[in-house]
Amino acid sequence: MISSPSPTQQSPGESEHGPVKNTPLRKRPGETPTARFIKAIFRPILKLIYYTLSGVGRHKLFSLVLILLLLASISVTSFLSTGSWPLGVGNDQFNFHIHGGSGGGEVVKNWLYALRSGDSSTLQLLDSDMSQPIDATTLSQYISTFGQTNARTWKSITVLKAYSQADSTVDSFVEVEFSANGPGGPTNAMVIFHFVTMTQGRDYLLGVDPVSSRRMQ
Repeated sequence: MISSPSPTQQSPGESEHGPVKNTPLRKRPGETPTARFIKAIFRPILKLIYYTLSGVGRHKLFSLVLILLLLASISVTSFLSTGSWPLGVGNDQFNFHIHGGSGGGEVVKNWLYALRSGDSSTLQLLDSDMSQPIDATTLSQYISTFGQTNARTWKSITVLKAYSQADSTVDSFVEVEFSANGPGGPTNAMVIFHFVTMTQGRDYLLGVDPVSSRRMQ
């Protein structure tokens, strides 16, 4: 009998197609140095958010009290620093916050409201502190041109800006927007008044001038 030769045993690392090469494993994107650096920064923040939300879920009443206290402290801080509450609650645009007071904004508001209603007596009384008060004829022209009538309606009053001057006076600019009904339909227009006021014990109105007026689209 002729015996067949025993098969040759393959050494480790060899296959039928030759030796097997070791291929180095590629690092995942999350294992790069840049990714690890970013994770080190954001991981504590995300953990804090997670634990905070978990705590809120477990202690709802306590968390609600903390939120209310936080909102109250923010509101008080805003009022003490700006004189107005958050979100415009209780805000008076005629309080110019100048020289520790309204800066004469109250007389500006009273003058505009008197003009709107056509109250010439109040306008003359408010103008009495001027060095040259507005004469009755000019006041009548203001009322007929800008006052509110059946055909003319005031839509808005907006304080554009208030400036404190070195002589303790305050220059303020107020825009009045109104609409008028004419033969061709409604017309929107606006006028800007320049006021000069001063506060010394009380508010004084030192000057009024309609500086600009134009039709609006």
